[in-house]
Amino acid sequence: MSETLMIIIGIAILAAGTWLMRYSGAVLGNRLAFSDRAQALLTDAATTLLFSVALAATIYENDHFAGMARGAGVLVAVFLAWRKAPLIVVIVAAAVVTAGLRYLGMH
Repeated sequence: MSETLMIIIGIAILAAGTWLMRYSGAVLGNRLAFSDRAQALLTDAATTLLFSVALAATIYENDHFAGMARGAGVLVAVFLAWRKAPLIVVIVAAAVVTAGLRYLGMH
């Protein structure tokens, strides 16, 4: 099979899986009752998963260290988000810091 066809099949499988997860969540959400503690644990688990994926994407690019410039950009973004800056400001500032440090030779 061609590479383009394999990409299209992969996208279709991911789309179908995403739709099934959302549909099953809506159906099961109406039939299952979780305790407050269980709901809190599920929320914490989702947050932990997202944080770990973001951390891995920040530190590594493929199987190599991504560099200090990316880490500095992420730290700037985290600081600005913590200070409740508008999202566009957070994104642009992180990009400018990362690009500026890479321009200056820090990778």
